[in-house]
Amino acid sequence: MKEESTNVTPDYPVRVWELLLILLGALGLVGTALVGVATKTLTNVLTPARAEAIAKSLFDYQIPGGAKGVAGLNFGAKNIAIITSKTSPPDVTLFVSKVPVVQSPDEDTVNLDDTLQEIFQGDFIPTDSKIENKVLCGKTIPVSVQNGKQIFDEQTTPVPAIRYLVKITDNGVERNVSIITNGENALPKIEKVFDSLRCRFEP
Repeated sequence: MKEESTNVTPDYPVRVWELLLILLGALGLVGTALVGVATKTLTNVLTPARAEAIAKSLFDYQIPGGAKGVAGLNFGAKNIAIITSKTSPPDVTLFVSKVPVVQSPDEDTVNLDDTLQEIFQGDFIPTDSKIENKVLCGKTIPVSVQNGKQIFDEQTTPVPAIRYLVKITDNGVERNVSIITNGENALPKIEKVFDSLRCRFEP
């Protein structure tokens, strides 16, 4: 009696190089996806209209000679925007942000305010500082007034500049303002920009 023959597919061990190829292919797909997401996020952050819309949702403002949006970001409950004058390099830079006083752990660990200011406002080197009381959003608040120099990149000569740093807290929300103006008429420019600020409160 003959034994019935059966078709059995032999088991071949998966070679190490095959596993490596599969792994590299998967990593390539993930990397491509991450690059796409990062590019889209960066494009959104650097959209002028978006930056101006975020800034206008926080403050009304006026910049001598006209303004242009540079960067705007909504990260969780954080709203951040940077606006500059239309000159190149800018002689006015306005940074505004709104953050909850109590932040989630993820938001608290990401210091976007300082990072964006360093990237888009240039380096500001203070030489002296004083505190002046000024009115903002209907409140008298202390304003840090700093004289110093502003450097945009290694190719440019430092220019005399003034910076106002302001923080105002209301209803569990902290609003931050940083204004830098440079040039011979830096003082009247920064006073004009600061005096134009009007807080936009949610209904």
